[in-house]
Parts: sequence; C-alpha cells; structure tokens
Amino acid sequence: NPLLTMIIRTMITMLPRSRITALFGLLLVCLSQAVDGFVIGKQQFNVAQSSVSTSALASTSSESSSASRSSKASSKVAVTKETDPSTTTTGTSSIRFRNVMAANRGEIAVRVMRAATELNAVTTAIYAQEDHKSQHRWGADFSYLLEKDDGATPISAYLDINQIIRIASNANVDAIHPGYGFLSESPEFAQACADANIVFVGPTVDNLLRFSDKTSARQAAIDAGVPVVPGSDGALQSAQEVVDFVEQI
Repeated sequence: NPLLTMIIRTMITMLPRSRITALFGLLLVCLSQAVDGFVIGKQQFNVAQSSVSTSALASTSSESSSASRSSKASSKVAVTKETDPSTTTTGTSSIRFRNVMAANRGEIAVRVMRAATELNAVTTAIYAQEDHKSQHRWGADFSYLLEKDDGATPISAYLDINQIIRIASNANVDAIHPGYGFLSESPEFAQACADANIVFVGPTVDNLLRFSDKTSARQAAIDAGVPVVPGSDGALQSAQEVVDFVEQI
C-alpha cells in the first residue's frame, strides 16, 4: 500500500533513532507472541483430538470388558440362598451370613466385625462388664453383656459356652467367628454351635477333636506319613511311665 509506506517512512524520518529501535523491538515482540500463540493453539487442538480418540477407545474397551465379564459370570453356576454382597463363596456354593457374632474381645473382635461389615452383614458383640468401654462393644451393631459370678475373672465370661449360644440364638445370629484364643479351638463350642443351627466359622468338630489334643494330633501326623520328633507311642498315664520313657531316650 503506497499510502502506508509513505506514513511509515515519514514516521521513521521524524522519530529519533532510539525510538525507532524501540518501535522495531516492540513489533518483533508482538510478532513472536503471535507465532507462539498459533503454535500453542495447534498443540492444544492436537491434544484435544488425541483425548477424544483415547476416550472413545477406552469406552469401547470398557464395554468389551464388561460384556466379557457378563459372559463369564453367566457361565458360572452358583447355589446361593440369596444374591447379596455378604455372600461367602466356597467353590460353586455360596452361603450368606446375615448376622455375625464375634465371640471374642478387643482388636480381634473389631477385625472380625470390620470384615462382616464390609460384607453388609449385621455384627453382634459380647462383652464382660470390665470391657463395657471397649471399642468392640461400641463398634458393633448390637452388643450384649456377659454375666458372670461374683469374683470370677473377665476371661471366664468369654468361655461360657452356654451363655454365648443363648445370646446368639436370641439375637438371631447365624454365624459365630471365635477369633483366636478363648473358644477358637474348642470342639465343645463348635458342637454347641452346630446343635443350635449356627455356623461355626472355623475347623470342623472332627478336626478340632483330633488336633486339639497333642497326642491324637501326633498320631494323625504319623498315620499320614508326616515325620515327627521322637516321643512315646501314646499318652503316659503315670509318673513311673514318664521315668521309664526318659530312661529309654
């Protein structure tokens, strides 16, 4: 444009050299920013396009994966009392526990009830009077005080099989987890649970009877061909038998 060219020449002639240099520098800065803006805009456009493609691919993959899982799930056959997140599965059979009692105290009971809660089961706790401020009492959906004789230790309350079974039956408990210690290795307690139609979460009565006694457990290991440390062939019944055995080894 001849007019624009004339105006620029006039400005260059009239302006001092320092101002011409400053103006030229300003023009260069503006031009640089314009170029940078164009490059950034193009990069953002490319990223947006890539995100759209990735989202579409992920969506397609997710749908395919869901269809695959559905297909696998439909191919499995499970015997369940009721479809529910709190269903415990063993092989192809599933049993749902609606109400789980932790026949223990303190941290052990808390862990049992935490697992039951994650399975959407009701939790029931038992506690001695000395444990009335314990976390396992307050963390349960229901908690019941264990009665004991005057002067009896708090531990004795947690070993009262008849009372625990009575509380569980009245509270509609369908499974009792003994934790460890206390009654966890008691075949009498496991049998009492079975008699009350309550699931004992632990070994079978037969296993408890065999392995709760060291003599029968040792014999079971021998019968199974498992190496054992040297010992007597059976339980020693008298002090003299103990002396004779010691002299032999």
